Amino acid sequence: MERLYHLLTSLCIGIVISSCSNEDSITTEPFTPQTYDIQGKVEKGPFISGSSISIQPMDAKLQVLGSVYNTVITDDLGNFILGNKEFSTPYAEFMANGYFFNEVKGELSNSTLTLRALVDLTNSTTINVNILTHLKYARVKNLVLSGTHFDKANSQAQKELFEAFGLSSLTDKEVSSFSIISGTDESAALIAISSLLLSDRSEAALTEYLSRLSADFGKNGKFSENIKAQIAIDKNKLVQHLSDIKDNIIERYNELGIEITVKELAHYVDWDNDGRAGNEILKANECVNLNKSEIAIPNEGGKFSIQISSPITIYLKPQIETENLDVPSSNVSDNYFGNGLYEGYDDSNFADDEIICENRIENNTLYISVSSLQSKANKNKTINLYDFIGNIVASVHLTQEGNHSNIPASETPLLGENAEKIVYSIAHTIADGLKDYTTIEQFYNDNKNTNAVNDYVNPSSSKISNAWSSFYSANRYLITLKNADETRLNVYTDYCNVLSAVYYSNLIYGWGDIPYIIDYTTIASNNPNIPRESKQTIFSDIKNKLTKALENLPDKKNEPFKDANGLFFVSKDVVRVLLSNIYMYEGKYNDALKLLQMIIDNGFYTLDTSTNNNYATESSEIIFAFLHDTGIIPYMTLSDIYLSLAECFYKTGDIYNAEKFINDVIVAKEINVSETDILMKIKNIREQILINNGSYFAFLKRTGLAKDICGIENFQLLFPIPNNEIYSNMNIVQNPGY
Repeated sequence: MERLYHLLTSLCIGIVISSCSNEDSITTEPFTPQTYDIQGKVEKGPFISGSSISIQPMDAKLQVLGSVYNTVITDDLGNFILGNKEFSTPYAEFMANGYFFNEVKGELSNSTLTLRALVDLTNSTTINVNILTHLKYARVKNLVLSGTHFDKANSQAQKELFEAFGLSSLTDKEVSSFSIISGTDESAALIAISSLLLSDRSEAALTEYLSRLSADFGKNGKFSENIKAQIAIDKNKLVQHLSDIKDNIIERYNELGIEITVKELAHYVDWDNDGRAGNEILKANECVNLNKSEIAIPNEGGKFSIQISSPITIYLKPQIETENLDVPSSNVSDNYFGNGLYEGYDDSNFADDEIICENRIENNTLYISVSSLQSKANKNKTINLYDFIGNIVASVHLTQEGNHSNIPASETPLLGENAEKIVYSIAHTIADGLKDYTTIEQFYNDNKNTNAVNDYVNPSSSKISNAWSSFYSANRYLITLKNADETRLNVYTDYCNVLSAVYYSNLIYGWGDIPYIIDYTTIASNNPNIPRESKQTIFSDIKNKLTKALENLPDKKNEPFKDANGLFFVSKDVVRVLLSNIYMYEGKYNDALKLLQMIIDNGFYTLDTSTNNNYATESSEIIFAFLHDTGIIPYMTLSDIYLSLAECFYKTGDIYNAEKFINDVIVAKEINVSETDILMKIKNIREQILINNGSYFAFLKRTGLAKDICGIENFQLLFPIPNNEIYSNMNIVQNPGY
């Protein structure tokens, strides 16, 4: 019995000794002091020169041994060098504190940040301290304190960390070797996670957040549900900044003299939280294929299906909820221009501002159900297909036939209340442009005595700028009105084209080649960089549209002062004047003569004594005019027609009729003309009675009189492009000579 007692006692003592020996095995792990040549870098973005680095040797249980080595970062790339130092163990804590490059904002931080790393120097003496080394810091330490060897603890913590971010494929490479400049998957993952955590936080908020993350992850190698929810919110904020972040980093290193590449960061975030980052987005060599991408739909609508072949799951809308995600749309609201457009029509008659359809994706098939369309005009719609984060990976274009119930020209509805206001606004804006335009013409006419062209006709001239901008502002309103009509009854096109020809003709007569904006999508996009189009191309298009309008418009006396409808619903005579002016500018005098003679033959207008500034709304010879704050701008008058006819007869060799029409105007206006040359007579009469209608300079140029009459150089035959247009439009260049 006594022998059994001694045996049990010895066994218990042995167990106690053995247990103590296992508990202390990490602490008593034998090490030989060794010298390590230590260097590395600190990156968030890179820490800047002067940031501090402290390195504390630690024992096998990661307890500080007492000594501390200090150094600083030596450049703005985040590099530091400690050099050769003796360590009694290979374990050490690196702690960096300093300012850094904020890759989200693209600027240096406003305050400092502290990052840590725990390392085994036997694995590497080049240490990169970064967000990932900091995040696993507490987890490694807790595992070691619980009895796990450092190497195993470090590997486990790293595996758990990458699993938490859906990047298990990167587990095997030590994160203290990751660098944002290497251009690898590891570098892209480091940037993506770093940017995700920074998001739109201040540096102080980031410090507090990193502390929470490290402590939370340190407990059991996972993030809590609260942290996961916060990371999901951060992903929503990150997605719209990824391209800027990439550009910011590349630009920063370019400034520091290093050219780097950065992979597409979206592939290194687990957007849908399925444990695999990047599988929600197409890779560089992948694409989505549709068995058809365009569908022509009859007016009554119908049901359609499209087969989809895709390596990723696709959606009808982005799954990431972002505050400012710019998802392209094929539809722009007409707003004010779409309501009260026609007299006698309720706005509910035009409810279909777009193709109405319901879409769904099931079993790799896109199903589209389209309703009938009430709109008179054909409609287009684009259905975009997205990846998880909102990249468009494929598109289906729909075109639906409008309800083409033609309205006879005689039944064209009058302008509605809002349309009247729009037309008045357009007319007033054109009048503003013409007023400045006629002032410029006066500068030219007076130039020999005043040198006004050199003084006042230059790229910074307010008259030049105002005339240009007024005409293009009127164009913006008119194109928007035209688009609103085209999507409804589509009955105002010819009238809009005539108004458009008014200001575009004067733009060409003054400036030559100009931006020609006639498409509503260009207006809606607010693209400032519209290149110049040749005047020949523009005139060709204008002539085609005016010729069509000439077929459809009524042949009657034009009444521009009656009301908004009288101003808008012009007669054939207005079209004839516009066309004849273009023909004369092109030297096609026979074509112009025929049109002008028709205006005379109609007999709707008669010559009176009106001249320049004393035209009244009751004038019997006004064909088309604008009301301005300063008075009437007589844009088209019978005296103008007579003088243009005289010019045409002269150019075609009929001197008798040229003199006849000149004399008719002289008698009617009760003026004196001393010149004997026919063109000079016409010039003198225009100067006396029509210098305020916006056609004087065009006459001088087409007849070859401009340089001599105005005393100008060849380049001054064109007005200068205004400076504000040159500065805002990268696709436009100045007219030669200015």
